[in-house]
Amino acid sequence: MTDKPLKTAVNLTKVSFLVAEPNDLYRGLFRGLLFGFGAAKVHEALDPEAADRMLARHKIDVLICAVDLPGKGGIDYVRNIRLNPDHPNRSMPILITMGTARRISVGMARDSGANFVLSKPISPLVLYDRLNWIARNPRPFWEDARYFGPDRRFRALRHEGLPQRRAADTEAQTMELDD
Repeated sequence: MTDKPLKTAVNLTKVSFLVAEPNDLYRGLFRGLLFGFGAAKVHEALDPEAADRMLARHKIDVLICAVDLPGKGGIDYVRNIRLNPDHPNRSMPILITMGTARRISVGMARDSGANFVLSKPISPLVLYDRLNWIARNPRPFWEDARYFGPDRRFRALRHEGLPQRRAADTEAQTMELDD
């Protein structure tokens, strides 16, 4: 992944966000950033129950979810959304935020079905870049008994003369990134 921001802008005026964050300071920060980026609708929730009510009442396009939600936490919350075939927001883009982004925590968030993990403190440039990336380069979704979410691979490496690792590799529309 590159730290260079995407050069094209994305219009967020019709995108509805839900920020599920127990911390008042971070909820306010996300609200301010998203409105600053042009979003017209930013809903907020302190815990999974409030987030569920918001998802039931409003059309939500993107969920920003803290890993430290009360109860089972943000990772389990995201996993429950993704693995519920009847959930109306099952395929929405989801960003998980965490204070300490250790490799194991990032892996757990990725395996729950999150599109991206953002480290706190949040950089406005990184948040905008990830939203732009999701809008411009959506990854295909994969499903099996234990996972539903965006393809976890960010690039398709082509090795001439070597077989693909997965049968679906020829069908996957994975993204090539500049190194």
